[in-house]
Amino acid sequence: MKQKLLLLNALFLFFIQFTQAQNNSNKYLVRSTTGVAGSSENIAINNQQYTVQQSFGQVSVIGTFSATNYMVRQGFIQPNVFAKIRDTSIPLNLEAIAYPNPFVDGISISFSEQITDNVEVAVFDVLGRLVFSKSYIADQNLQVQFNNLMVGGYILKVTANSKQFVKKILKK
Repeated sequence: MKQKLLLLNALFLFFIQFTQAQNNSNKYLVRSTTGVAGSSENIAINNQQYTVQQSFGQVSVIGTFSATNYMVRQGFIQPNVFAKIRDTSIPLNLEAIAYPNPFVDGISISFSEQITDNVEVAVFDVLGRLVFSKSYIADQNLQVQFNNLMVGGYILKVTANSKQFVKKILKK
């Protein structure tokens, strides 16, 4: 069984060098998997960059639909939600730690830099929909309760001091 898998992987890597399907020339194109049961790898072959992705258990859509501000693509791996959540005009270098992860009812957020202005906490589901948003006064340690969230994976975004911190979190 391992030999068949190794042979399939070798054939895949051999044939991928002849395709341009995973062209990464657009600087705005972000490719990644959001779930815990998937991964992304960037591979360089013959001076060409390729992104190989795999995922387990995602639901597929049928067809491709575009609207003014979003696109839904056919397939098992949907476009990266992180690109939708992250504000590119704010640096992604807020020094923070969110724990425990996974959590039951809430998390603690500790900052290693001095917080001088309000802290905005937002939580998004894996589709990028805002499911929690609250503003807190400046504090080095925050206790944030997520009592209304269902069990599952989420993306936490914390904004303070004109910086942002983004992390995957899991409610159990």
